Amino acid sequence: MSAARVFSSALAFFALVFGAGFALGAIRIVMLQPYLGATVSRLVELPVMVVISYLAARWVTRNMGPATRNSWLCVGLIAFMLLMVAEMLLGVLVFRTPVRAMLADMLTLTGSLSFLAQSLIILFPALAAGWDRTRS
Repeated sequence: MSAARVFSSALAFFALVFGAGFALGAIRIVMLQPYLGATVSRLVELPVMVVISYLAARWVTRNMGPATRNSWLCVGLIAFMLLMVAEMLLGVLVFRTPVRAMLADMLTLTGSLSFLAQSLIILFPALAAGWDRTRS
């Protein structure tokens, strides 16, 4: 897989995950958080986002053609880095959340679980493509 194709696959994967997360986050804040509180509503959203992220990885791997396991791992890693940068920028520029507060949130149980779930997108493209079919 060429570098351009790896990056375009990563960009597509990131866009799908970030777009879904943005929409689901808005729904969570408006519909769940007033009734369940911030922590519980985030925990409810978490497995849904993991499933959505895996489905996005399946879509990307099926539509971007065959590649090696290493290529799909690069796609996941680039998408993860884009996601982290986008979330930091969104938090700082739109929601006026200091970076220190975002990092402190990652030290809470809910924040750590969220970060772990987001980290799974590094592996999802390779898993979705199938370890046995994608030899490096």
